[in-house]
Amino acid sequence: MSRSTAYWETNLYREPRRPPLAAAPADDLPADAAVRFRALRTGLRAIAGVKEQPRFVGQPWRWAWEYSMEGRRLCWVHCMEKGVSVTFTLSSDDEERAADAARLPAAVQRAIREGQRTGPVRWCWLELSERRSVDAMLGFARKKAVWLAG
Repeated sequence: MSRSTAYWETNLYREPRRPPLAAAPADDLPADAAVRFRALRTGLRAIAGVKEQPRFVGQPWRWAWEYSMEGRRLCWVHCMEKGVSVTFTLSSDDEERAADAARLPAAVQRAIREGQRTGPVRWCWLELSERRSVDAMLGFARKKAVWLAG
């Protein structure tokens, strides 16, 4: 949400009829972003019950890596020409849990605070520009996975 059209135009995988392989960004991203993608992908796939699926989700996102469990979405990873970002959603209950969670990283708190609400869901976006932001997202994803499984 709240990214410009120009931002979404930089998605590495634009063609709806050409699905990328799940590991493709590790080769297609710039080297530093590829390292962050691999770390994020490995960490998300290590969460019990999480399923990964590159999915064409339409405009403006195009292809995104969807991580889900228990029929609910944990997050979507966006592979762009210059880097990686992630979108995650929070229900009202999830927002309350996040507010009560001890020591959420500042980057995740900011993503939640700046997230856009549509109906009962808050859409949060986080740029993964350094390893610290990847670690922050993985820590949050583990917490959210517990909420989804509970």
